[in-house]
Amino acid sequence: MNTYLVSDIHGQYQALRTALNRVSFSPQNQDRLYVIGDMVDRGPESKEVLEYLFQLQSRHPSQIFLLKGNHEQMFQDWLNSAIDPDLYLRLNGGDATVRSFLGRQALRRAFLGQVPSPEAQDAARQEIVSRHPYLLPALEALPLTMELPASASPSGNPALLVHAGIVPGVPLAEQRPFDLLWIREPFYDHYQGETTIFFGHTPVTRLPQYAGQGPWQRGNLIGIDGGAASSQGGILLVNVPSLQFTYVPIRDIRSAPRIRVN
Repeated sequence: MNTYLVSDIHGQYQALRTALNRVSFSPQNQDRLYVIGDMVDRGPESKEVLEYLFQLQSRHPSQIFLLKGNHEQMFQDWLNSAIDPDLYLRLNGGDATVRSFLGRQALRRAFLGQVPSPEAQDAARQEIVSRHPYLLPALEALPLTMELPASASPSGNPALLVHAGIVPGVPLAEQRPFDLLWIREPFYDHYQGETTIFFGHTPVTRLPQYAGQGPWQRGNLIGIDGGAASSQGGILLVNVPSLQFTYVPIRDIRSAPRIRVN
C-alpha cells in the first residue's frame, strides 16, 4: 500500500494519468491518493480530470481524497453566477474549463479569447449543469482542509493538508476560507508551527530558496505544486512519508502523441 499527494493538476489529465501510471497506482491494491485542490482551469481537459477523480473517489471512498482549491471555488461560483466572469474566465483560465465541459458544441467558440455575453454564459451554465448534474453538488462538498494520518506523515504525527496555507497563529477552526484557498507569502514566509503542512497553490519554483527538484521543504512546510498551470511546469506526484516523487513535465505530454487512457 502506497500513499501519494498531488496538487494543482489544472486540467492536465494526460500528465496526471502518466504520473499515476509511472508509480503503478492501484486503489485495488489499497493505494491512497490525496489531491490538494486546483484540479481545473488553464489546461485543456478539466472535465476529464474531474470525471476521473470523482468517479475514482466514488468507487474507492476510503482511498481517494479530494480537497477544494481556489479554482474549484471559482468554477463553483461561476456556475452559480456569483463571480466576476472576467476574473474567472479571462484572468484565471476558467474559459478552458468551460470549453472542456462544452465539448464540440458550437457554444464553446464563444469562450475562445474573449469573455462571452451574459446570455452565452447563461446558456453554457445551463448546458453544463444539465448534462453533468453531479458537478455542482460535488464541487460544493469539497472540504477545505484534511488531516493526513500519522502513518503517512514524515514527522510521524498527523499532518495538515490545505490548498494554499493558513494564517500563522490563528486556530484552524478560525481560519477564513479565503485564506485557506488564496494565501501565499504571509503563510510560507512566517509559519513556524509544529504541525507539518502540505500545500499547493504556489509553484515550488516560486517558493523561497527552492533547491530545484521535487517538493519544497522548509521547517514543517512541504509545497507540492509542480506548476502545471504553465506549459513550463508539470505534475508533481509525491509519495508519503518518503517524499520520493515523480515529475511529469507538461511539455513532454504535449509533444507526445495523444493517447486516450480509459
